[in-house]
Amino acid sequence: MAKSKKDKASKKALSYGNLYTQEAVTQFLVNFGKQPDTDEVLRKAGISRHRLRVLLDDDEIAQATETRVDALLATPFRIEPSDTKEADMLNLALKEWFHEIATGAISALFFGYSVQEAVYELKPEGYIGIQWIGEKPMQWFEPKNDGRLIYRQDGINTEREVDQIFKFFLTRRKATFEQPYGKALLATLYWLFFFKQNGFKFWAKFLERFGTPILLGKCKNTETEDMSKALLAAHAQSVLSIDVEDDVQVLGTSGASGTAGSAFESFNNQLVRQIQKVVLGQTLTSGTDGKGSYGLGQVHENVRMDKLRSDIRLVTPTLQAVVNALCVLNGWGEYEVMLGEKPKPLNKEQAERDAHLKNAGANLTPQYFQREYGLQDGDIAEIKQLPANTQFSALPKRAFSFKADVQGLDANQQEIDEKISEIDKTLFSESELMELVEASSDVNDLQTKLYGLMSGESVEKFTETMARALYLFDVIGYVQRSK
Repeated sequence: MAKSKKDKASKKALSYGNLYTQEAVTQFLVNFGKQPDTDEVLRKAGISRHRLRVLLDDDEIAQATETRVDALLATPFRIEPSDTKEADMLNLALKEWFHEIATGAISALFFGYSVQEAVYELKPEGYIGIQWIGEKPMQWFEPKNDGRLIYRQDGINTEREVDQIFKFFLTRRKATFEQPYGKALLATLYWLFFFKQNGFKFWAKFLERFGTPILLGKCKNTETEDMSKALLAAHAQSVLSIDVEDDVQVLGTSGASGTAGSAFESFNNQLVRQIQKVVLGQTLTSGTDGKGSYGLGQVHENVRMDKLRSDIRLVTPTLQAVVNALCVLNGWGEYEVMLGEKPKPLNKEQAERDAHLKNAGANLTPQYFQREYGLQDGDIAEIKQLPANTQFSALPKRAFSFKADVQGLDANQQEIDEKISEIDKTLFSESELMELVEASSDVNDLQTKLYGLMSGESVEKFTETMARALYLFDVIGYVQRSK
């Protein structure tokens, strides 16, 4: 069989090695020198990435970031499979160092990347465990876009690639080939932090100048210099002695300070809302101006859980790398670390009981299933209940008219005609009953009008005619809905 041109082209590409290496790459930045940080915010601000740590001293940024860190640290973890002696040892190691590993890994969220170093020791139980693990200064390391991690020693103009399997553990957030340092969340907050800090400085200077009343002295028999000294002393002692013909007035600034105060409050609140949106995603006060509701509270909770799940996905690979290192050093099998609540096991007896209750006619609510089976919002789809009078299979499928030609009937229309023929029509003709139905606004109105026309008839006749009218009433409703 002759080979296709596609096969020949692929083998030709393999022969030159094009499919095993990257061609669109700057070798100078990969192999030599430190690649510059291409983050536009940091470049315009003129600061290094590790200098963003000063933003964590701001009260609002510190509170928002600690909220996400605390939510991550409160997340339970487990080792799977969990029924072995090795799993118990891994659990002990992670329980001891989970706080340090998780905190160091989540730093990549704020700075783009973080590096942790591990020191091992032989435990008395006979296995190799962790003596110490923690985050090292990020400015000592440079992540390369090919996955390598470069360490530069202090005072030495040399660099070397470090081991990332046992010794060093790199965590990166949204790293790309062009920006291997990752995307720093604090870089997004930099200008908000800048305006917030300078806004407070301006407000402090304003209060220093206009926050206290100004004393105005009018001299007649007193020298101007003496009056100035007396007014300065009055500020400190609240006592002033002047000549009988001199005058001192107090110039208030309440109007100006009130206007500036409200402007500063609006300015500061807007910055706070923007910070909360960037770090927490959304808050009740940031989007509703303090007018919350239960629905908005649910949206806020969902956004908070989305952020937590995002942080878990960021941190889990680093935790797994630590577990893999311990497993390889001790010759253990493969184990997986999992963060989050353990799924609730299914109670077979309870599930069978609920199935019997459902078959017996009991309507179990979605809240019951969420509580008893550990389901989440959105796992249970709400089934729309159809109207009670849906015994005719043709009704929801096709709109029809009672005036249709006999030759144009299909199987569905024929079924309807057969049902209609079984109803007694001695009291009202089809057209008369249709006029009555069309003139009624609802079922109660229909029943009242029909009762007025059949006041002298028996209960059986009235019930039978009412059934015909209700049938026609439902048919009209289905026809209007389909149209």
